[in-house]
Amino acid sequence: MRKLESNLLALMAGVAIGALAGVLLAPDKGEKTRERIADGSARLRRDMEDKASELKRDIARKSAELKKELDEQLEVSKTKLTKFAEGLVVSAKETLANGKKAEITDKA
Repeated sequence: MRKLESNLLALMAGVAIGALAGVLLAPDKGEKTRERIADGSARLRRDMEDKASELKRDIARKSAELKKELDEQLEVSKTKLTKFAEGLVVSAKETLANGKKAEITDKA
C-alpha cells in the first residue's frame, strides 16, 4: 500500500510540475499565467487534501481493526492464565488434603 501511495504522490507531483512548467513556458500574458498558476495550485491543494483525508480514514480503520484483534488476544490470554491459576489452586488443595508437603519447582 505504501508503494502505491508513494507512486500516486510522485505522479501528482510530476503532473503539478509539468503543468507549472507548461504554464510558465507558454506564450501568454503575465496576468493569464498567474491565473493559471493559481488555478493549478488550488486544484493540487484540493487533491492533496482529498488524499490526506483518505489516508486518515485508512489509518483510523486499520487502528480499529488492530485494537479489536489485540483485545481479542488479550481475552484469550486472560482465559488461559485464569485456567492455569485455577489448576494450580486445585493441585495445591489436593496436595494439602493428602497431607503431602507441597513441592514447588522453578522450571523455566
